[in-house]
Amino acid sequence: MSVEAVECAAAFFRSRGKDVVTAKEFAMSVSLDLKWMSVKDAEALLALLIEAGAVEESNGYARPAGDYTAVQVPIAYSPPESLKKAVAERVAKGRRRGVADRPAAPGDMFPEMVEKAVAAGIPKGEFVSECNSVRRRLGVEMVAAALLVLRDAGVDIAGLADRAYAQIAAGRK
Repeated sequence: MSVEAVECAAAFFRSRGKDVVTAKEFAMSVSLDLKWMSVKDAEALLALLIEAGAVEESNGYARPAGDYTAVQVPIAYSPPESLKKAVAERVAKGRRRGVADRPAAPGDMFPEMVEKAVAAGIPKGEFVSECNSVRRRLGVEMVAAALLVLRDAGVDIAGLADRAYAQIAAGRK
């Protein structure tokens, strides 16, 4: 297991404040919140971290493979050039594997909510970033955060609320 991979995984999970994320959440957070790289590169980074053994994948969720709290991570961490180069090579060769290549879960409403936000004039990146911020601040699921962001922007969410509740309830079973 690469020290760089373990350090990168530790930095990511510490920044998230939780031990389990979806592949989409990983990619969006690495790209939009941490601003380490593009979403496409972040998907390849996740696959690389899984291959290196720094992250485990199970049932569409990624979690650190070990105790990341014991890893020394520099303040204002950014992946080293060697890791970025490995990610770029992976993307260039089109060899992304693992959890990052899986399609969105059936019934996942978040892509639909992003489309609704864009149709209402909210830039996609701004919407996703605000959803992540609300999700972290309130400790709620991403679709719940998206509902709040849409509502606060004046978008009618009446048709979405019941479906979002059902999605959240189904995910907790």
